[in-house]
Amino acid sequence: MKGKEHKKKKPLILCCLAAVLCVIAGWIIGTNHHITTTYVPISSSKIPRDFSGFKIAIIADLHNHPWGDKLIALLEKESPEIIAITGDLVDSAHTDFEEAMQFVADAKKIAPVYYVTGNHEARIKELRQWEERLKDAGVHKMDDAKEWIRKGNAKINLAGVEDPDFTEPENWGGIQESMVETKLASLLEPGYYNVVLCHRPELFNGYVRAQADLVLTGHAHGRQIRLPFIGGLFAPHQGFFPKYTEGIHHQGETDMVISRGLGNSVLPVRINNTPELVVVTLEPQ
Repeated sequence: MKGKEHKKKKPLILCCLAAVLCVIAGWIIGTNHHITTTYVPISSSKIPRDFSGFKIAIIADLHNHPWGDKLIALLEKESPEIIAITGDLVDSAHTDFEEAMQFVADAKKIAPVYYVTGNHEARIKELRQWEERLKDAGVHKMDDAKEWIRKGNAKINLAGVEDPDFTEPENWGGIQESMVETKLASLLEPGYYNVVLCHRPELFNGYVRAQADLVLTGHAHGRQIRLPFIGGLFAPHQGFFPKYTEGIHHQGETDMVISRGLGNSVLPVRINNTPELVVVTLEPQ
């Protein structure tokens, strides 16, 4: 009798296991096909009154992901004053310039687009042609550059830093950090509120030493795989159990906002880590 009961239970157990696996697979697939919008208020006595409510949408680590109208609809809903692309708009392993240009063309109808390179742009062979196409499309390329952003009778400074892999490839130490600090010394405007676009959150100490007010970054993909009670496992250029992967970090007079990003590169999926559109809102203290 016991043998017969065991044979009856076995298919039931297998069916339950299959159902659980289907639920997990569906959850993972759903996680990767849904965009979370995260709102980050930033206040400072250096932000002019005319910039109260000024919105910046952060597009990080798109990696040629074909979000299409879904991402554009979210941007239209938020109606930001500017759109900041903080690197890895394209992916070096499966580069699709047409997909990226379509996103840029649609985004520009919503707000001016400002762009800095990421480590993936540092790897593509057709970089100069790609940069020319962005320029022709009216994108503000901010690698080692700065521009005044004006609203009403006031202005803030927007600066950008080229990804360090262009000059110090795959350096995990303090060289890249010092290099970013040196570049920002000539890009920041004393007495004004300074917003910096840069791909790398792990260089936070360099931004702090340069006395940047607000830094917008990505690159870490929110640690890609996040486990309950443990957190994220790995981030590029930070290794296992990284520190700078999402949210807002504050030190001294510097705020750094990290987007979890919108695409994938080496790993094709995210786990417990939805793609993210970050909307920063400036407010004077």
